[in-house]
Amino acid sequence: MSKLSNIINFIKDVISPKYCYSCKKEWHFLCPQCLQTIKKHQPYCYICKDKNAGFEVHEKCKKNVFFDKIIVYCHYRDNTIKKLIKDAKFYGRQEILDNFWLGLSNLFFENEIVLNKNNYIIIATPMHFLRKIKRWYNHSEVLAESISKKTSILYYHNMTKKIKYTKQQSKLSKNDREINLKDSFQINKKYLELIKWKNIIIVDDVISTGSTINHLAKLLKDNWANKVIWLVIASD
Repeated sequence: MSKLSNIINFIKDVISPKYCYSCKKEWHFLCPQCLQTIKKHQPYCYICKDKNAGFEVHEKCKKNVFFDKIIVYCHYRDNTIKKLIKDAKFYGRQEILDNFWLGLSNLFFENEIVLNKNNYIIIATPMHFLRKIKRWYNHSEVLAESISKKTSILYYHNMTKKIKYTKQQSKLSKNDREINLKDSFQINKKYLELIKWKNIIIVDDVISTGSTINHLAKLLKDNWANKVIWLVIASD
C-alpha cells in the first residue's frame, strides 16, 4: 500500500472510525478474534453439496456444468458476513473487503495444487459499466487485485466484459436467471490467445445458484481455457 493510501486511510479512520460488525471493538470491520469464530465452509462439490476434496465438482455432477470447482470461504447465512458484504457491495465501504482477501488467498492454495503459477490467471466477475458507475467500483476487482498481489498470480483487469445490462440475479428465479444472463459476457479479443490452456480463477463475493459462473465458465472453456475455478467469500 502506498504512503498516500496510508494517509487517506488514516484520515478516514479519524473521521469515521472502524468498528467490528460483531463485537463493536474499534479499528476493524471484523476484528481478528471475531474472524476466527466465523463458520468456514468445508470442501464440498457445489452441485450435489456432498463433501469432496479441494471443492472439486464430482465427475458425476458435471452434466451442463462448465466450472471445475467453487472454493467458498464462509457461510452467507451468518448475519455478520451478510451485512459486511452488502455494505461493501452496495454502500461504498470498500475497506471491508480487506477482511477477506488474505483468507481467500490462503484457502485457494489449501485446495488447489499449484505447480506453476504461470499456468493460472486471476480475473474478477465482470460488471456492466453502468452498474459500476452507479456503485463507483467493482468489489470483485478490488478483491481480485489484492489476491493477485498476495498469491503472485497475474490479474487481468479487462479480460472479460459484461456487455448486457441485466437485472440483479438475486431477485430472479433459476430459469429467469438463465435467460437474464444469455449473451451477457464477452472476452476481450486481445486476450483470446492468452486464455488457451490456462487455469482461470474468477473472484467474487457471493454465489447463489451458480448461473453467472457457469455462463462465464462456458465462454472461457469454449475459448480453450483448461480449468475454471471460482473463488468466493460466501455461499449458503
